[in-house]
Amino acid sequence: MKIRQLIKLPEYRKYSYKPLYYDKRKEALDEKIQHAKNKKEAIEKGEYKPNFKGKFKNNYSREITKKQKKAANIRFFLLIIFFSALAYIIIQKSNVLGQMFDVLFQK
Repeated sequence: MKIRQLIKLPEYRKYSYKPLYYDKRKEALDEKIQHAKNKKEAIEKGEYKPNFKGKFKNNYSREITKKQKKAANIRFFLLIIFFSALAYIIIQKSNVLGQMFDVLFQK
């Protein structure tokens, strides 16, 4: 009995892991619900002022810039194709390269 008291064995450690689960849709829904509740409370208190003009203006300006960027890209590629075709036709019809090589490599 005395030997057991002198040698102290370590107790087993319990592993208590609780897995976490993150649901993105639920978090977004909870956030929207909380936002709606806060908005409702502000309306009841008379503190809420809607900002329709600013939201419409921001969305409209973003849409215009997207359309403008797309149109600019299309114009750019059409110009590249046009000038490439024009250069090809000029080189083929006028034999410019042949004349250039004749001038450069005259002996």
